[in-house]
Amino acid sequence: MLKIFFGCSMRGGYANASREELIQIQGAIKELGFRLATEHQTKEGIFEEESRLNDAQIHDRDFKWLQESDIGIFEISNPSLGVGGEITDIVHLGKPVLCLFKKHLGKAVSAYIKGKQGSKFVKTPFECRPYQTIGEAKEIIRKFAEKNC
Repeated sequence: MLKIFFGCSMRGGYANASREELIQIQGAIKELGFRLATEHQTKEGIFEEESRLNDAQIHDRDFKWLQESDIGIFEISNPSLGVGGEITDIVHLGKPVLCLFKKHLGKAVSAYIKGKQGSKFVKTPFECRPYQTIGEAKEIIRKFAEKNC
């Protein structure tokens, strides 16, 4: 069963994609029959749980999940330095990456992240795709996984 690292903003907040929408994307991934390596981001009480870990523990836990995953799927509508770091790490691990963002935010999404798609320096499959509905995001995820795994 395909194991997916799902990344999204936590400390950066949920201004553009709500916690509920992120939960729906996680649900869509599971409905497609994939296993999530990460689901903690949208869990109730996650900030209290995370406060018991130091920064290195959080990094090492998340990096291990990146290593164990077959592909990375990131919702990047909410800017997050941590998510940017995770994207870079999984690219360097040579794993396929799909970044999803709300269609109306197109120009506001990081050009550096979007520019990895088509970059001569990025050798792993990498796509940034806009979506309007959770159903549309689910279909993008399905097609990406079929094509790259």
